Amino acid sequence: MLSNIKNRILTELKKFDENASCEFSEHCDLTSTIVFQLAKRQNKNPKNIAEEIAHKISNSDLKDDVEVKAVNSYLNFYLTNKFYSEILPKIPDFKFEKREKIILEHTSINPSGPIHIGRIRNAIIGDCIGRLLKFCNYETETHYYVNDMGKQIAIIALARQKNLKNDLIELSDFIKNFVRNDYEILPYYLTGKEYYETSEKFKSQVDETIRKAESGDKQAINLMKETAKFCLEGQKQALENLDIKFDKFDYESEFVENGKVTEVINHLCPDRKDNELAEINLDDYGIKREKGNIVIARSDGTSVYLARDIAYHLYKINLITSGKGKILNVLGEDHKQEFLELKTILEKNFDANINTKIELNAIFFSFVNFEGKKFSTRKGNIITIDELINDATEKAMNIMLEKGIATEGYEDIGIGGIKYALLKIDPQKQINFKLEDALNFEGDTACYIQYAYARICRIIEKSNMSEEEIRKFNVSYQNVDEAELNLTRNLIKFYDIAEKAGSELKPNIIASYIYSLATLFSKFYDRCPVLNAEEDVKKRRLLLIILTKFVLKNGLNLLGIKTIERM
Repeated sequence: MLSNIKNRILTELKKFDENASCEFSEHCDLTSTIVFQLAKRQNKNPKNIAEEIAHKISNSDLKDDVEVKAVNSYLNFYLTNKFYSEILPKIPDFKFEKREKIILEHTSINPSGPIHIGRIRNAIIGDCIGRLLKFCNYETETHYYVNDMGKQIAIIALARQKNLKNDLIELSDFIKNFVRNDYEILPYYLTGKEYYETSEKFKSQVDETIRKAESGDKQAINLMKETAKFCLEGQKQALENLDIKFDKFDYESEFVENGKVTEVINHLCPDRKDNELAEINLDDYGIKREKGNIVIARSDGTSVYLARDIAYHLYKINLITSGKGKILNVLGEDHKQEFLELKTILEKNFDANINTKIELNAIFFSFVNFEGKKFSTRKGNIITIDELINDATEKAMNIMLEKGIATEGYEDIGIGGIKYALLKIDPQKQINFKLEDALNFEGDTACYIQYAYARICRIIEKSNMSEEEIRKFNVSYQNVDEAELNLTRNLIKFYDIAEKAGSELKPNIIASYIYSLATLFSKFYDRCPVLNAEEDVKKRRLLLIILTKFVLKNGLNLLGIKTIERM
């Protein structure tokens, strides 16, 4: 939204230095350090250079929109009352121009049981990035890759078919008593895995099922696909409870059935003979592997996950029909090597326009330490996201009751606290998560922001005016309180911050901005009376309040967090 005025300022600055830049600042609207470079290069007094540039820009065609001051050799730019009066009312109506297509894959959890909290960061980051990209008007599709082929799902499918389900004492009472498809699958997986390791007969049946499926046997394929879908329905419900949805679910089996996996294997290993491994050497591409060549298919003809993943990525690339766009995957940091190998194979062996027209990249995230606990679906020692939501909701309710704050949105507060705690940190940094910290009303938390939003709703309600009426006010921004000015400066940066968060694929950027806005509103709330102010001041402050409400609501929505109107 401020890109136009920023570009106009840059045009003036580049008359003095073609490498000039200007950035947002907390102390003014925009600032530039151009003077430091010029003073060093020209061996002149920086104060004199700053004053000279400020004088010339003050007499340019920017003078009606920007005031420039030389402050300690910085050039600080302050938007004028006229500019604020024109741009602020436009905040709710701004739209980004249409942008390129992006295929974003995230979450893609194995259909082996309920989603445990160790997997939750992928889903929450991916959902937020999808929201940001759509908001910035990228033609974005969110995809979920369903792993319905391979050993794990074959074990589960056969264990379920044979009703191999031991009474597993290591599972928590919460898991044992929770009724949903994904919870029903977990005992089959844990029991089936034991049988696979101890029963030669069961192992051979699993291996034969995989071989049949890869050979196109419909019965074997359907057995695994139906089991995966059964579990997925439960996992979908868990994700939908977090307001996380997908545009498309892609099934691994589709690429086996349509022959695309076989095409990949034949393309990469055209000289391979029957009963031989299909493998390729990545040394020529600068990738050294401790395990030697990378296997694409086993000697019995069955494919490995990588072969199916290559076929899937070729499919995603073909979805970008315009020939220009991005393929993005959200992955844990432990997948960096696998992604490098996948990307290298696609770049070097397939005519897929990778890095020329279509960008293939990953958003890597570090892991979450949930109060010192480690989790593994394979061992059954997990806390599910359903249990975490229950705990967060109960804790939110207890906190609110202790504070004497009435609301019906306990679950939204609990879920918001979880999401915000995982989004406010750079994806590549590890998180030490504590539920108590995530629900602290005094800290950098979702509930702090939700409370600020509820306060705004209460002020608007007491004004006895509609937001439509307030938006029509003609107001002046002369002689405003510092708290008003700081709030105003922050509001008009919303779209630029959202664009930065989207382009850099960093949800923490928008989270930090929304928290900063809520903090500035709280300072405004403490210093600036609204309903009891003089009429002109009251109108200006009411307009600021409804614009703050708009930005907080949209900012929280980008994070996938619900607003609460009454607290």
